[in-house]
Amino acid sequence: MKKALISTKLRNKLLVILIISLLLASAMELYTFGIPSDFLLRWFRSFFVFFFMISVTVLGIVPAINYAVNKAAGR
Repeated sequence: MKKALISTKLRNKLLVILIISLLLASAMELYTFGIPSDFLLRWFRSFFVFFFMISVTVLGIVPAINYAVNKAAGR
């Protein structure tokens, strides 16, 4: 049987991050600029920026700091 490329837990985290990024990008773009002719381009850019920033924080920085603190505390 083939092994899944990403685990279910990681897939769920990415799905939640995707939804949050989508909502944040939509709210920011609509509040700041309204719906001009270049709405989709601005929305895609802000969506990917939010997605990247949240993903790096949740999946990279927070676990790394947690690991470092546990290592320093001797756990």
